[in-house]
Amino acid sequence: MLLRPGVTCEKAIRFLDDLVQGGLNDVRNSVPNFAQPMLAGVEPSKLAGPDLVVTLRQYTEWTATTARQLADVFADPAVPARLRGEHYSHIVHSPLTPYRTALLLHWELDELATYFMELQNQMRQTVEEYRSYRQRVLVVDANTLLHCQRFDKIPWSRVCGKGPATLVIPHVVVEEIDTKSYSEGSEKIRKRARGVYELLGDVLKGLSTEGRFELHDGTEVQVLRDELGHRRLPNNDDEAVARAAHLQQAIAPRQISVITRDNGMRGKAMTWCLPWGFPPDKYLIPEDGFGAKHREANLASISVDVPEGGDDT
Repeated sequence: MLLRPGVTCEKAIRFLDDLVQGGLNDVRNSVPNFAQPMLAGVEPSKLAGPDLVVTLRQYTEWTATTARQLADVFADPAVPARLRGEHYSHIVHSPLTPYRTALLLHWELDELATYFMELQNQMRQTVEEYRSYRQRVLVVDANTLLHCQRFDKIPWSRVCGKGPATLVIPHVVVEEIDTKSYSEGSEKIRKRARGVYELLGDVLKGLSTEGRFELHDGTEVQVLRDELGHRRLPNNDDEAVARAAHLQQAIAPRQISVITRDNGMRGKAMTWCLPWGFPPDKYLIPEDGFGAKHREANLASISVDVPEGGDDT
């Protein structure tokens, strides 16, 4: 369940708890009680008292306000949309027969309470799943794995910060490396991807047999696996950053950094209020032409001498 930037699972859980115990309960308690109608042929409008009209107004106002509040917390539009779906239309637009309308209101409000409590439980499970992650969490992308020294040789405990770290590889990045190992146009990148593929195989084997995988400096490695039924975003970079944001929302106040040299990835990380970093240049593969010592030559390739003065129009 993806939340808005800056919103944590703990905050969303508290919000839903207040929602169920507050506004939803208020609307539920305002629904008047009606005996089951026994008089056939009586016009519904003559059975509906003013109390039910007031309740319906309160219900429509509450769903509108709460939908806006939910949209500020949840990035998934399906969550606020649940308030004004098919059930809402049946209640508001069907003939105003008191017994039926009151019954539908009770059913819908009970279902909403259950829905919000299930969301809370999902987020609690997510928080618990990542509880073992260390204080520093480094999420790497395919760019880092392909253009740096092999990741199992980098001392992550003192790179991109200091202290025990958890190195996280999103599921989509594992599959991206797999794809590049046989379909990338460049033979150089295909060969590197096959090397990274071998290292990832060791990680997956360790996680499946031992439940953990550590590098030589004690850095823990985790694969951020997709949950059953998870629907990925169409773009791999968008998906990797969204998964990093999902992880940040679950483990706060522990801090995630997105480890990438890709400016597109850095921009996406900033959209989600995630910091980014990269290992020192000495860990870059020299032949790729990245890093400070190549900076001047790279800038020179896009520089031209422009005569002073003249017309710039």
